[in-house]
Amino acid sequence: MCKMYQKRNTDEKNPVKRRFGGFTLIELLVVVLIIGILAAVAYPRYEKAVAKAKVVKVLPWFKKIKEGREMYLMNGGKTNCMDLGRYLDALGVSYYRFRCGGQNSDGICENDSGWCDGALYIDEQTRIWNGTGHARYDYKHNKSQVNNDFEIIMRTLSGSALDEKPGDLFCYPITEWGDEMCKQLASSPTIVRCDYNGKACYRIDL
Repeated sequence: MCKMYQKRNTDEKNPVKRRFGGFTLIELLVVVLIIGILAAVAYPRYEKAVAKAKVVKVLPWFKKIKEGREMYLMNGGKTNCMDLGRYLDALGVSYYRFRCGGQNSDGICENDSGWCDGALYIDEQTRIWNGTGHARYDYKHNKSQVNNDFEIIMRTLSGSALDEKPGDLFCYPITEWGDEMCKQLASSPTIVRCDYNGKACYRIDL
């Protein structure tokens, strides 16, 4: 009995080779498109999470400044020099890095007149500045970005607006990204009118 032989297609002989020989251009484009969409959605959320983590790390120091200021004033301290170092000393904080403006070493300001501008170092990249009547923390999420996205400010001497009191903590948005960040940090999504550069802000409870 004769056997009938039929020539088989080489692809049928090796289906694995045919099936996994490579990707088509359309398949690659679809994969790249999906990755791009996921990155566009996830990266802003990642940036906000990083920023929030950094700010949450700083907030306890604002609380110490607020409590130290109250203790400093109760013990007869004067407010003509807003020295964050003196506030922390009054609270009994054992270790901190504060450098007064114009001084070459860390410590409280030597001059009791003026505002005693300086920087409280949380770490090498994180600082709280004290300026005219307030302590401020800035955050810049992009190294090439000139303007900050938002500022955390505490009025340490006197509130000059109806919505402000000494020791209140506010988040001032500068960009749309910063506005979303302030909403996440705020105790209430309601905007509070503040007098700092005439901008709206959000109140943060310590």
